[in-house]
Amino acid sequence: MSYKIEETCIGCTACIKRCPTDAIFGLRNELHIIDPELCIDCGACGVVCPVECIADGQGDLAKGFPKREWPKAIVIDDNCIGSGCELCIHICPFDALVLDLSGEQVGDFFGVASVIEKKCTGCRLCEDACGWNAIYIDPPLPALKKRIFEPIELTSVSK
Repeated sequence: MSYKIEETCIGCTACIKRCPTDAIFGLRNELHIIDPELCIDCGACGVVCPVECIADGQGDLAKGFPKREWPKAIVIDDNCIGSGCELCIHICPFDALVLDLSGEQVGDFFGVASVIEKKCTGCRLCEDACGWNAIYIDPPLPALKKRIFEPIELTSVSK
């Protein structure tokens, strides 16, 4: 199920700029809409929303993060086969991954994927494309949810 923008949207356009699949539409200062056919459920929109009005497919609101804490790709160099694959590099819609050739060649393979953090949206396309578990997004998707719990009434226990 795709993400959905709630009525409290202020139309700031931050989500439109962050969406890797251009699934979000709307005019400035008006309620935005997410096209469920284009949404890949990555949560990239929710982390930039200043009013936290974007809900995931289960209805949980996404939590906004300061820019320094936005999700980003992390490459595990030892798992990356570099030039023999490059799936993550080719799938990235923001050109946030490049092949770093500065390391040593290992057999027929050389280089590893390297992240250009300023371009990465944390959309998870690279993570899904990698068959070698060489790239992941931090923080993980469940950490992007805004958890609102009912207060727990504490009772005293007599001995």
